Amino acid sequence: MKVLLLSPFFFPEQISTGKYNTYLAEALVAAGHDVTVFASHPIYPNWVAEISNATLPGVNIIRGGGWINYPRSAMLRRAILEIWYAGFALTNYFKLQSRPDIVIPIFPPSLFFMLLDWLMPRSVCRVGIVHDLQGVYATRMSGRISRLINGAIHYVEKKCFSACSRLIFSSASMANRAIIEYQLNTEICTVCYPFVAIQSAVQDGVALANVLLPDTFNVVYSGALGEKQNPDSLFAFMNEIAGAQSNVTCHIFSAGPLFERLRLDNQGSAKCKVQFHDLVPAEHLTELYARSDVQIIPQAFDTSEGSLPSKLPNLLAAGVPVFAICEPGSELGILVTEASAGEVAYTWDVAELAGLFESYRPTLVAESKSDRRIRLQAFVKSKFSIDSLIENVLVATRNKPKGDN
Repeated sequence: MKVLLLSPFFFPEQISTGKYNTYLAEALVAAGHDVTVFASHPIYPNWVAEISNATLPGVNIIRGGGWINYPRSAMLRRAILEIWYAGFALTNYFKLQSRPDIVIPIFPPSLFFMLLDWLMPRSVCRVGIVHDLQGVYATRMSGRISRLINGAIHYVEKKCFSACSRLIFSSASMANRAIIEYQLNTEICTVCYPFVAIQSAVQDGVALANVLLPDTFNVVYSGALGEKQNPDSLFAFMNEIAGAQSNVTCHIFSAGPLFERLRLDNQGSAKCKVQFHDLVPAEHLTELYARSDVQIIPQAFDTSEGSLPSKLPNLLAAGVPVFAICEPGSELGILVTEASAGEVAYTWDVAELAGLFESYRPTLVAESKSDRRIRLQAFVKSKFSIDSLIENVLVATRNKPKGDN
């Protein structure tokens, strides 16, 4: 079948949605499908377009947006992304030599699909994959303008979700929130957790040997750093434990505007005990995990229904102990607890967090990574499989709900 994957985030972006979409496209090609992707030139997480001619075997990548200069304001960046990508997707859809059998929009952004849905024939199967509920994050904003933006986001998301033959959410709490908030047909909604996106769970390489030293206790945050990670409080917590707890070295591996602000504001200060590093290339991820004594997964309060951290399955597959910071009832905390994959703290009070980390530290490392990896194999396979995602994408073409037209 001919598959059209729609998302500005794609290869060679190394983290978050871009990495997810790359693995999804490769899996669809491996299953024998003809895949076309409408993508931006790489922009995430720095929000600077980097012109790329990178290709993937079997994937037809059509790129745009290389001319865009994104502003510093996160709200304006998202607005510009929504607008240009909508025009880009519409224009290139009409240029396709043959129409796709399946269209897979990855949300967000969303505006492009609300417009494209009106133009596509009803025979095209629409399978939406929801990475983030923007409506959840919009409700955290205040002010008249923010309320107008919130209303627009809800309108567009509802239109897009309701137009899909099938909707795949990356967490159950996200699915439940969307079903209630947008009055969705539960028959078309399903949950597929983010899948494992590392090639191997065993250490390979020495690229980080002089960064993550073997004689220190390395506490690591790695990946995108946005508002939903509560970056200022994350830094304050890591700085506290690095300065107060014996033999602890804290590292942040990231990129993007908020990361650069943290680095510029703190690096070089005598009070800063946290080490800042660029993102680790994909080929060194297994080494990063092997050299991390603990990895932190932070989640700002009131965002747990908006997304599920995509790094979780990778860390579980690699056997890395997890210290999750989230609100009570968060699906992240539930999964970490269910897997016995680490410890969970339900507070963002820095002093309280530091005390909890100190008390949890012995239990976090009581089990070796190799033993933890073996123990969690069945759990990871049952919860975080790309095979489940592919099956749910393809089943929509065989089993459309009644009334879909």
